[in-house]
Amino acid sequence: MNKPWQVILVLIGIFAAGGVAGGFVTLRVCKDKLVNRPVPEEWAPRHLKRLHDRLALTPEQDELMRPIVKRNMEHLNRIRNSSLEETKTVVEGMQREISANLTPEQRAKFEQMNHEMREMREAREKAEKAKRANAGRPEDGSRPPRDRPPGAKPPPSPPDKPPGH
Repeated sequence: MNKPWQVILVLIGIFAAGGVAGGFVTLRVCKDKLVNRPVPEEWAPRHLKRLHDRLALTPEQDELMRPIVKRNMEHLNRIRNSSLEETKTVVEGMQREISANLTPEQRAKFEQMNHEMREMREAREKAEKAKRANAGRPEDGSRPPRDRPPGAKPPPSPPDKPPGH
């Protein structure tokens, strides 16, 4: 390989392969983050846990924080829902305007494209709905343990071995 253009061509190929591989890794990571994002029902419990763990809150502080976080997370969810409705209205208007300026062939392709995107959104919403239904449940699908009143001690664990053995 004594010709400089061959070296340049090989380097460009290596660079392109790295770019393609990096793109696939980025898509995979972003998709995982999007699929595993918390649903609104998980916002308050996650935030309360983060506050408790990072700030070493006392049980009394936990009880003070719970209604504050709950109230504000509910407010954020209402804002999110109204924003989603407004976004949907704007997108539908944009699609009508675009469709009005397309040829019949383009319009058919555009409608197919929108149909595919709608199916993907519905699948994502269905997954979120299933996640909401299982929010707070352990991975095995069993029900979570019942919450105890503040300050109540957990029931004693059964001994591993019967006494005297």
